[in-house]
Amino acid sequence: MKQYKKPYQLKNLAKDKLQGKYGAAMLVLLMYGLITGSVSMLVSSISGTTTATVYAMTDSIPAAVAITVIFELINLAAVIVLGILRAGMTLFYLNVACGQPHATVNLFYGFQRDSGKALILSGAMGLCNAVCLYPYQYCLNAYLRTHDPKMMLITFVVMAIGFCVYVPVSLGLSQIFYLMLDYPDRTPKETLALSFQVMKNNKGRLFYLQLTFIPMIILGICSLGIGFLWLTPYMQMTYTCFYLDIMKPAEN
Repeated sequence: MKQYKKPYQLKNLAKDKLQGKYGAAMLVLLMYGLITGSVSMLVSSISGTTTATVYAMTDSIPAAVAITVIFELINLAAVIVLGILRAGMTLFYLNVACGQPHATVNLFYGFQRDSGKALILSGAMGLCNAVCLYPYQYCLNAYLRTHDPKMMLITFVVMAIGFCVYVPVSLGLSQIFYLMLDYPDRTPKETLALSFQVMKNNKGRLFYLQLTFIPMIILGICSLGIGFLWLTPYMQMTYTCFYLDIMKPAEN
């Protein structure tokens, strides 16, 4: 009978794996955040300026909305392309967890090898986020503009539906980059199917593991974000240990 590790055991294992390697783990995540954050801020800045200019020139709300939608699609495309970096970040943490040589350049693995597969997998995650979360964001923005009580109710309903869809689908997709690295001969479609297969009876375990980090996340917010320099690598390594555990659990 398979015996899976409990959350506290995975967390303790993650601490052991990161011993003496926190500096490199922080650097990888800082590089990832800097690259993705810079691109997102650039697109948002250009979007805001362009939308305001178009509205000032045309005095047309539909024209401004059209520009906003175009830039939302550009931002989604940028998120999907930069999502390839997650393959490299996954490789780095897998190497650390398995005692293999690791380096910050691992972050760019997805752009150096299997870039097509990494792009498709990143696209699957990006589309999941867009389909489940964008409608809520649109409704929220509409409510903030109009302060219509009906729109507030619609926003809550859309948020609830999106959350109910997003949680199981995102949990099913959570292992795609680990599996891409461990099974390089699998096609993107097979990798996606395998991720849902290995997570079939493990979604609840991963969701609970994620919830256990909420107190630490609150402390990280209270520290003005400084605590995330230690917390984020710790969380990432814990999720890596979770993957290794579900792929090769102990026998009881």
